[in-house]
Amino acid sequence: MKPFLLILTILIAFSCSVKNPENFDLKGIQEKNPEISVLQNDVLKISPYNENQSLTVWEGNDPELWKNANYLVCEIWHENDFSGILNIEFYRDEKGNEIVTQSGSVAGDKSQTPRMAAKIGVLPKLKTKVIFPLEHLNAQEIFMPRFPRQLKGTVLGNRMKHEETSKVVIRFGPWKEPHFTPDFEIAAVYLTKEVPEPFPPVETKVVDKLGQWTVKDWPGKLKDENELKSLLENQLASAQTSKFPESWSKYGGWKEKKFEASGFFRTHHDGNRWWLVDPEGYAFVSVGVDCIGSNASGVITGQEDLFEWLPDSTDNLYRKGYSGRGKYVQADFYQFNFMRVFGESWREKWETITSGQIREFGINSIGNWSNIEYARKAQIPYVLPLSRFPSTDVKLFRDFPDVFAAEYAENAKKFAQQLNEFKTDPYLIGYFLRNEPTWAFGANDIAFEMFATDQVSESKLTFVRWISTQYPNIQNFNENWILKINSFEELSKQIFEEYPSEKAKSDFWKFSEILVAKYVNVPCDEVEKVDPNHLNLGMRYAWMSSDLLYKAGERFDVFSINGYGNPGPPETAEIARISGKPVMIGEFHHGATDRGLPASGIQGALTQADRGKAYRYYIEQGLARPELIGMHYFQWLDQPIFGRFDGENYNIGFMDICNQPYKELVEAAKLTHAKMYEVAAGKEKPFDEVIEKIPSIHY
Repeated sequence: MKPFLLILTILIAFSCSVKNPENFDLKGIQEKNPEISVLQNDVLKISPYNENQSLTVWEGNDPELWKNANYLVCEIWHENDFSGILNIEFYRDEKGNEIVTQSGSVAGDKSQTPRMAAKIGVLPKLKTKVIFPLEHLNAQEIFMPRFPRQLKGTVLGNRMKHEETSKVVIRFGPWKEPHFTPDFEIAAVYLTKEVPEPFPPVETKVVDKLGQWTVKDWPGKLKDENELKSLLENQLASAQTSKFPESWSKYGGWKEKKFEASGFFRTHHDGNRWWLVDPEGYAFVSVGVDCIGSNASGVITGQEDLFEWLPDSTDNLYRKGYSGRGKYVQADFYQFNFMRVFGESWREKWETITSGQIREFGINSIGNWSNIEYARKAQIPYVLPLSRFPSTDVKLFRDFPDVFAAEYAENAKKFAQQLNEFKTDPYLIGYFLRNEPTWAFGANDIAFEMFATDQVSESKLTFVRWISTQYPNIQNFNENWILKINSFEELSKQIFEEYPSEKAKSDFWKFSEILVAKYVNVPCDEVEKVDPNHLNLGMRYAWMSSDLLYKAGERFDVFSINGYGNPGPPETAEIARISGKPVMIGEFHHGATDRGLPASGIQGALTQADRGKAYRYYIEQGLARPELIGMHYFQWLDQPIFGRFDGENYNIGFMDICNQPYKELVEAAKLTHAKMYEVAAGKEKPFDEVIEKIPSIHY
């Protein structure tokens, strides 16, 4: 029994104080959940199983309790070899409107469906205070802030008020026999007004001097700086001779199939399938890797005690491995490792090594989020993520701007100007307008959400003018909407928590289509004026959450989605049929927990060997589809064990924190890349071995 658990479980008596924690009774929780929990020495031990992975921690009707709190806290520990996932679910007594789940579909029985749910990751063997800010119940933010030791957190569902909470359930994962059967220990669950004090510093450090996880050993783990030096110097020596296959053009296109050259990348349908065409006219499919850069930084603020060593931040060399992101300080052990070996010339050596590895592995594209300065210098085809997508001070819902405001049009003009320096570059395949807009996380009705508050916006006023043209008079409108207002102008001051009628729901959705069309057309008009040469690759949607995304895709040259499918890419034929455009997968990956990191990412594999098989299956099965013209793996480097800016710490890299390749993945990728054009042309059958499916460990 750990002493800290005994201390933490001394419960504070229930009161209505706004400063002291309001503890939930662990004994009462255990009595409600006897199937999966046991109370031992005032510690709640949780053992989920297949049919039951949920723990009801609170149920009742106490609006004042929730109104006076800002945070829900769960103090937790687990000994598993992989990260734990807490899914904290908030229920309310429903009034009749539909609840939208993460996939964009309508949920089932409302009494059994959470109104809001937060997924949060927890590192193994590290006592953690999991903190959920209750302000996120308003559904305006998807990603949670970082707290010390806490990993990534996301929030999805339908808006609700604190005081509407009728039940709170915690679900525990990942769970799947025989490989993932975790146990957890909970010392306390409570509500508090203030952010709780952090735990005392750890005695056993979590991160070693090379940025590796200390609590586990694995094949290939570097023991010291001498092994690191040998690894990087050997990579530098071998990089000088790497090159693309002879059957590829200088852009990585396929010399066996040629179309009309335009001097830039374009799309072409040859009667059988869609292709990209490289600047010289050769057929091209874009097989790339995202985030090719010399950085793998993670947050150290509030968790400096986890590290065996952190370099002096004022040192002329090592200070360049530190960065800031908002209120957080970040440290980059990947850079520190290159600095150790190559000193001031580390960046130049990194570029040489990386360019050699890209060509050696047979990768023909530098994917999204990569270092653009490096990409342009490497003379390897690349894609460009545009930044600062036009926005407005007023937001209609989440990140959706006031698209009818003059401010939006002005910002779209400024947004387009960043293409000026790229418009003549033949190595640029095309640009992404933005990445995964959060308004599209779910089948959200933007126009309806616009009326969640009395906030004034040009879009709301435009809606009022529009709706007045849809009905002959205010009386007819009132009959259809089941309202009693005296004029259409009065509608702009209305607040709707629910749809007033089915006809109102239909009208709101029609105007959402108008909003989304405006959202896309305004910036697309501007980027086409500045750069008519390159492909508009779209917005890299997280998934096809609703038909609004097709409306938004009418102006794209290529329809892009991030496709974390398993075993192969998600459905793309329907996207191509409806949009009339070829499709590009902006992100996919498979990770494992058998080496130096405890989380697999969005799609997992049991072993590194299975990661290689999964890569082959995904790419080759995708290339066998006539609509897919590109797939980009996410990402080049592993994420840091202590979590990047948002807490992700996944084993998803081609390379680890010491720049050591995952050999099983690399060798599999080489086999696929060597025949990718033959597979795309239908001359070779795609790889067809499916790996064992495991739970996703990505929070």
